[in-house]
Amino acid sequence: MKLYGIGVGPGDPELLTLKAYKILKGVDMIIAPRSSEDKRSRALHTVEEVIKERDCIVVEPVFPMTKDQDKLEQYWKKAREEVLAKGNGCGTAAFITLGDPSMYSTFYRFLDVFNDLVEELEVIPGVTSFSACTSTAQVPLVEGTEIVSIIPDVKAKKAMQVIESSDSLIFLKPKDLDKIEDMLGNEKAILCVKVGFDDQELISGKVSEIEEPTHYLSTLIVKKSMDTKPKPEPRDYTRLTQKGELRDTNGKWLYKDLTQEIIGAAMEVHRKLGSGFLEYVYEEALSYELNLKKVHFERQKELDIYYKDLLIPRKYKPDLMVDSKVIVEIKATSGLTEIEEAQLLNYLKATKMRVGLLLNFATKSLEVKRRIL
Repeated sequence: MKLYGIGVGPGDPELLTLKAYKILKGVDMIIAPRSSEDKRSRALHTVEEVIKERDCIVVEPVFPMTKDQDKLEQYWKKAREEVLAKGNGCGTAAFITLGDPSMYSTFYRFLDVFNDLVEELEVIPGVTSFSACTSTAQVPLVEGTEIVSIIPDVKAKKAMQVIESSDSLIFLKPKDLDKIEDMLGNEKAILCVKVGFDDQELISGKVSEIEEPTHYLSTLIVKKSMDTKPKPEPRDYTRLTQKGELRDTNGKWLYKDLTQEIIGAAMEVHRKLGSGFLEYVYEEALSYELNLKKVHFERQKELDIYYKDLLIPRKYKPDLMVDSKVIVEIKATSGLTEIEEAQLLNYLKATKMRVGLLLNFATKSLEVKRRIL
């Protein structure tokens, strides 16, 4: 049997290579791994339009997300039996995987299990998630002699050494981001969630401002700045113990759970409405979502403005005041600028509030800026 290992890209069918397209149009069997019995293969979803009118065999073996080797061996054995049973007599087969077969894919483990059946092998590269992320965000990953590193786990022994010596960093399925805040907290970053899919999200900001993602298909791109000026010492805040408040004494994760709720609601609004509406439409929709989540908020609440000890007679009215803790300003512009960020910081200072969110719904993906005083 001739086996093709095919990378189908990050999830966007239009990013499938022409060579992959041609092969998928002609193979006898397609093997599309999935993570559990109750989920469809994401790779198969990507190529559905290519194979929908074909009469080919499709096998979706389950390869669970676990480090338990005994359990994995059982699933690999079951996958072999399933492929042999359904693919008896097939001359060609394609194992499809998201991204590229050579990048953290199950393809080569699959090849080990089926090596005795493979007479000929061909591997077709695919677009990786991180190249799709930087392309969507329209930023260069590396230039000139810069060094880029891929970090699958920040707790790995060599991770900190690699982080320190690299110019750009790719964190796959990022977790435990608090471990790198001391090193990268002020660096610019882009969080890509489900890039390539219809409901993809891109969130930009400093590493210290970006909430840790919960979705498996997440990638964090960090592009170190060239500014060599010493960074100011972090302000020392008193540790709070209530859920959702300070995570550490630097105040970097103030009201983390609450801001995650707000951003999650905003993502849902953007998924449903997309871009193109005026700000008041998004304000109405976001208010509706927050009500569904039972998050307390007030619209256009009047806040006192202070100059030193002087109370200014006029009031400031944020779009939303959430739980009397977070100011939310809603925008519908082509892109957030330093002007909007400066305004938000001034609002926080003048009202003696601590946390503010800028949410811009007019871009292809929701644009989020989180600011803390």
